[in-house]
Amino acid sequence: MKILIMSDSHGDVDIMCGAVENEQPDMIIHLGDSIKDAEQLNLKYPDIQMYKNPGNIDSSEESIQYAEICSKRFMMTHGNQFTVEAEIDDQGRQNMLRNMYENKTDIFLHGHIHEPYLWCCQMTPSQNGWIMCPGRIGSKVQHLGTFHPIYGVLKISEAGTLEWQFVEVKN
Repeated sequence: MKILIMSDSHGDVDIMCGAVENEQPDMIIHLGDSIKDAEQLNLKYPDIQMYKNPGNIDSSEESIQYAEICSKRFMMTHGNQFTVEAEIDDQGRQNMLRNMYENKTDIFLHGHIHEPYLWCCQMTPSQNGWIMCPGRIGSKVQHLGTFHPIYGVLKISEAGTLEWQFVEVKN
């Protein structure tokens, strides 16, 4: 299973379409800002299963979705209730870990911070947990300085092993 993970498109559907064409994923996860972009992408690629979350520009309330994908339990959200504007602080990370533990989650996906982030932690003696932010796919809003759009790819093998990758889009 190949999963394309994107967040913070901010109106840049064309770059998302390029990522889909480049990766040819089995599934797409869009983690918010803007859910309208995710809906447009879903219309263009209706045969690819998609999960989409609203972000803080879409709704004032945090939306959290749970899904079982390839025997892994996912928790997906935009993440603004767990993060400060450009980083994850210790309190936010502890809130994520507590939510993962309480909901028996293997993988916590979020956006909002615009920077790629991957962290592995031991949830139980026999289970690792992963927290991942794919960075920001949208390039239209430049208020955070110069950057290249970025997205994440997660491959899950039949044996359940995970392979994570960040892909930077060169304009």
